[in-house]
Amino acid sequence: MTPPESGKIPASLRRAIETAPQQPLDAIVRVRSADDETQSRLEAAGLTVRYRLNLVPQFVVTGPGQALLSLADAEWLVGVEVDRSVHTWQ
Repeated sequence: MTPPESGKIPASLRRAIETAPQQPLDAIVRVRSADDETQSRLEAAGLTVRYRLNLVPQFVVTGPGQALLSLADAEWLVGVEVDRSVHTWQ
């Protein structure tokens, strides 16, 4: 497991995952390259890829939090954040 100071997974998200590792969550996974090989690595870890974004290389995934923790040391992983709803003022 990567130490919290690595910065790839925020400490608050890491704590939530460690509390309930099998709890499914939606996340944005920032990567060095949003290619087929990286997508295969995410899927092999147990994550479902919902979207691949190429302008800023990242994937939107769903899966158990422990799958994200298992990837924390990967050199191709830049960072992880929770995928939250976006609301606008009307």
